[in-house]
Amino acid sequence: MSRTRKKHRFKRRPINVLASALTICGLYCGIASIFYAISALLAGSNLYTNPSPILHNAIDMTKFSATMIFFAIIFDMLDGTVAKLTNTTSEFGKQLDSLCDLVSFGVAPGVLIFALFLNQSLDDGGVTAPLGSGIAVIFVMCGALRLARYNVYQATRRDYFTGLPIPAAGGTIAAFVLFQTYFEMGVGALWILGPMSLALAYLMVSTLRYPKDKMKSLVLAPGSALQLLALMVLAIAAFHYASERSPAIVLFPAALLYVFVGIVDLIVGIVRKRPAQEAEPAPSEEPHP
Repeated sequence: MSRTRKKHRFKRRPINVLASALTICGLYCGIASIFYAISALLAGSNLYTNPSPILHNAIDMTKFSATMIFFAIIFDMLDGTVAKLTNTTSEFGKQLDSLCDLVSFGVAPGVLIFALFLNQSLDDGGVTAPLGSGIAVIFVMCGALRLARYNVYQATRRDYFTGLPIPAAGGTIAAFVLFQTYFEMGVGALWILGPMSLALAYLMVSTLRYPKDKMKSLVLAPGSALQLLALMVLAIAAFHYASERSPAIVLFPAALLYVFVGIVDLIVGIVRKRPAQEAEPAPSEEPHP
């Protein structure tokens, strides 16, 4: 009887194979992004002088590295959707998703940041390499803290995220890399990438609120459908403009738009509290009749 009780007690919980497979695909995209970032570093270091079908120029490898992060975002959205639709969310899936997110949206953007700074340091005598390594380490560590806090304290919340989600932070880095390569910003892009990466790292561990299920309610049950349709028309126009040139033109502004949602929400909350405090009548010194 004791053995049968132990078997029932330690019975394995069912695992959603499809959702876990999609999570693994996202992990592969993160690993591929790291490989491409290392290839961009090698291609820019002049260690390989002969053309190779595998190792292209540094700009192409950088684009591939950033693009694989966006593919990881797509798989991250799909695995969560599949798990919720089939109602088979499990602790195994949550932990696997967090581990894969750290690689795809923490380590992969961190390696990409370091590769860009190190490539530049080959031209300026190694000045920017330590700076890039420090920024990359801070970004990855803050991403790990963000995921740990979410798993322990906020995994059951449905209304909002506390702190910038790590896929949004990693996606913003990837979008900026594509943006700066398209416009050929050169060395000046690093002085934007560095402070921006530190700001994203801070936002991940901050207490700013970012919408979670509110985005779904906005689409499925909008309060003002006409305004939502107008925004969709603008989004379609922007997509058409980007399709004729490059998606990099639209991806970075769209990523920044989501990043500023939490900041705007904080400002709106502060503004709403102030009038409430100012509207309170001052206590009268005269006795009430």
